[in-house]
Amino acid sequence: MNYANFPLDKRMPLPNSDAGDGEDFIDIERLLGMAARQAKVVAVCAVIGLFLGLLYLQTTPPKYQSVASVLIDEGLNKIVDDISAASTTMQTDSAILSQIEILTSTRLAAVVVNKLKLDQNDTFMNPPQSALAQGIGLIRGLIQYVRPSSSMPGGADFSKLDPAARDALIATSRRDYAILKLQNEIRAERIGRSYVIALGYQATDPALANAITKTYADAYLADQLRQSSQAASLAVEKFRAEHGLAANSDGQLMSDKQLSDLNAQLIVAQADTARASARYQQYKAIVDSGSENAFKDAAISSDQPSSSVISALKTRYLTVAKRLQDVEANFGPEHPQAVALSKEKADISTQIFGELKQLTESYRNEYEVAQARETALRANVAAAQGKSSVDNQTQVKLRELDQQATALTTLYQTFLGRYEEAAQQQSFPVGKIRIISDASMPMAASSPRTIVVLGLSLVLGLLMGAGFGGLNEFNERFFRTGEDVRDRVNLKFLGYLPTIGGKLGKDEKPGETQVDAKT
Repeated sequence: MNYANFPLDKRMPLPNSDAGDGEDFIDIERLLGMAARQAKVVAVCAVIGLFLGLLYLQTTPPKYQSVASVLIDEGLNKIVDDISAASTTMQTDSAILSQIEILTSTRLAAVVVNKLKLDQNDTFMNPPQSALAQGIGLIRGLIQYVRPSSSMPGGADFSKLDPAARDALIATSRRDYAILKLQNEIRAERIGRSYVIALGYQATDPALANAITKTYADAYLADQLRQSSQAASLAVEKFRAEHGLAANSDGQLMSDKQLSDLNAQLIVAQADTARASARYQQYKAIVDSGSENAFKDAAISSDQPSSSVISALKTRYLTVAKRLQDVEANFGPEHPQAVALSKEKADISTQIFGELKQLTESYRNEYEVAQARETALRANVAAAQGKSSVDNQTQVKLRELDQQATALTTLYQTFLGRYEEAAQQQSFPVGKIRIISDASMPMAASSPRTIVVLGLSLVLGLLMGAGFGGLNEFNERFFRTGEDVRDRVNLKFLGYLPTIGGKLGKDEKPGETQVDAKT
């Protein structure tokens, strides 16, 4: 009997395509045989995967997550429905997504960084890292060392700056980095289809995670209050401008102030008109009585421009009259001096009468001016009263807006005043936003999850073992069964022979003898 060994120098060829229809089905027995032969490889890879998982758990610092829940009031649904004809669900989703964008905005992150001074917190800026992260960082450092980049914009030399400018630039860079880091690490997600947003932060220090989450929620609440207060104040001012409801520094409407001023001016004008009328009527009566009675009835106040002239004339008149009386008593009325004095007296009386007529005409003009001014003021007061009536009706809406703005401003100031109080950390109701679940101190680490990590490590190890086992099977160099001989070599299989010497090979199992083809 001839004996020949048929080792395979390359991968075994696929089965002949002309084989029977039964050979197109998967051979379960053959697969089980392959699994049994590669069980050690799979087991070793699974152990390696578990070992790597344990190593990852040991070298990865635990992280703690603190979560707060923020409720967006359902009144938001009504607001967006009033201003848009689109579907309510679409508008509500957009509004809540907008609130999530506000929560993760740079401005809000900057407020939290400034409040907690996170740029000066080493635990936040340089948290402990896992061995994997350290390895990645080392590789990045080597890449940056090989390909150095400028540390300042524009390629400026950092070393040439003076110490004060360098320290300021470092502080600004740390703050910007802290804001960017916080903005990327904060998590804000909508819970299902509800109006609740879950706000959370994860850190290696549970106290730091709790403080950041609380401060973030409070900052968001304060920001919404401030925005609502400003929006209400702007609505008041816009309403005032649209309806012409200008107000002074005391909050009084300009129309009311104007009406009040006009009424005061009208009262003064009425008094002036009455005084001018009385004075005019008085002097008109004197003038109407004739020049003979002008001297006796002429009573001129000293504040009038003509008072000095008339007073001088009256003084001359009295002097001439006294001299005339003396001359007539001594020499008689026919005396030439008495006739001259009588004529002079008559001339002075005529001058006094002329001055009184001019003064009466002046008083008449003053009376007419005062009367015209009073009439104009009455017309202005009537117009102002009509506008004030309209403004008072419109002011009802303005008063509502003003009260709302005042309430929101007071609420915002109250919130800021109680911000540091522990009792205020509970749910604080506001117009549209309120905290329904305050951030609490995490008691257990949220990552890495031991069960999940070990489970994934085991699955990855098994998959790796299956891959290596498959490679071993496809790279097999010997025949294992008689079917292999018939399929691959197209020779008749006669049977199995034990290994010469009766001792199993190093890598063989009972029932798995290296096959020698017999011809």
